[in-house]
Amino acid sequence: MTHNAMTNIHETRVRSHQTDLNGSMYHAAFFDIFDDARIDVFRNLGYAYERAVAAGWKLIVRRVECEYHRPAQLDQLLQITVEVGNIRPAILNCRFECRHDGQLVARGHVAYAFLNERGRPTRTPPDLRELIEQHAAVLGYDPHREDIP
Repeated sequence: MTHNAMTNIHETRVRSHQTDLNGSMYHAAFFDIFDDARIDVFRNLGYAYERAVAAGWKLIVRRVECEYHRPAQLDQLLQITVEVGNIRPAILNCRFECRHDGQLVARGHVAYAFLNERGRPTRTPPDLRELIEQHAAVLGYDPHREDIP
């Protein structure tokens, strides 16, 4: 899919391998599309995976949660909105909202932790923080909001 470089919305279709026996998107598959959306949005803002590798840090999942509102069905086009909730010293909190035809399908939250090349916790990379602050309006980021643990 073609994406505008200055948006926080990623589009994807529900694929057959993501569905359960009821033909609905399997609950855990939402975490995959949330991650795909985060990667795509940050890449479009200028922060690709290669940049993290070159800087010597990794992003790992520390905590996930999702609230499901309605099922997503095979081949439905989904829009996933990515927002940065808050940035703690070594944690990046992201919120995700998944919609189909404007209707809310699911809301998620993922807390990511940063690790250095030795696998030890490290601080949020300054250049990533700067990019988020630079694109705060696109990412819905407010440094004073403490709405995500």
